[in-house]
Amino acid sequence: MISKPLNPPVVHIVSDTLTEAQRSYCMSRVKSKGTSIEKKLGKALWAANFRYRKNYVKIYGTPDFVSIKYKIVIFCDSAFWHGYKNMTTKVHNFKSNEDFWVEKMNRNIQRDKEVNSKLKIQGWTVIRFWDFQIKKDVNNCVREVLANISVKH
Repeated sequence: MISKPLNPPVVHIVSDTLTEAQRSYCMSRVKSKGTSIEKKLGKALWAANFRYRKNYVKIYGTPDFVSIKYKIVIFCDSAFWHGYKNMTTKVHNFKSNEDFWVEKMNRNIQRDKEVNSKLKIQGWTVIRFWDFQIKKDVNNCVREVLANISVKH
């Protein structure tokens, strides 16, 4: 079987259309709690009778959803902030301050790995969903959570 050689992705650098002050304001509006994907998944989990605590600070990493009863933690990760596909997607073609953003995203990825590892050692089931998974098919996300309950109990 002969396969075609893969061409490297083409990166187009475009200058930012916003001023520094406008970009700063936009970035300051980005929320870390109560996001649309968290609300969507939370409603669907609640409708499926999965009861949880939100942003439970007593659990390492402050998961978005925690079920103490089933020892399950759920994180809703933004593909941008958590470096989907190790930042190889077009949204990760940073237009300015690339060193800062690459370092920030790499630290987020590393932190996610540390949180996963520590929670698993403590006996938690860690489930992470990308924002696009929740937006595309929230019911599939709920099925995955419920499947983890039946495996544990």
